[in-house]
Amino acid sequence: MVWFFLSHLKLCSFLVSFEPFFAASLAPTVELGNIWPPKGIVPFNALDIPLLNTLILLCSGVTITYSHHAITAGNKLQAVWGLVLTVVLAIIFTGFQAYEYTTAPFVISDGIYGSTFYMATGFHGFHVFIGTCFLTVCLVRLLLNHFTSTHHFGFEAAAFYWHFVDVVWLFLYVAVYFWGGN
Repeated sequence: MVWFFLSHLKLCSFLVSFEPFFAASLAPTVELGNIWPPKGIVPFNALDIPLLNTLILLCSGVTITYSHHAITAGNKLQAVWGLVLTVVLAIIFTGFQAYEYTTAPFVISDGIYGSTFYMATGFHGFHVFIGTCFLTVCLVRLLLNHFTSTHHFGFEAAAFYWHFVDVVWLFLYVAVYFWGGN
């Protein structure tokens, strides 16, 4: 029950953070040049780093699920490798996001586009960082034999959180990069 409430609370907070983006992009004002993205803004190519990051997060969802199945089957070595791959993919995702931020042709102060882009992707990036910390703690606990095939709720909670981060990224990718950048 608590997880259900928290997941819906997180989902609502993500959706609320998109409201200014949708309001500005669906009905661009004369101040924005009556177009979206606004005049002077060069958005990212959705089929470049954003697509690569999408594939990385989707792969991390597969590896965390693989690790979970290995734990329930009592195969510690496979569980460790699946979790290591998940953490590595999370770090790579964060690195590409940082690269994207440092090479962006716009900044947070570039009006509604810059502020909503950085708010949405930064909010998600913060959750990726927290999820990476959770998964790293789970990796240490797995190495210390804290999880068994019947006792691994901490891992399941972290995996659930990670899948939530994946799903939110899919929404973010479609809304901000793909649809909102064209």
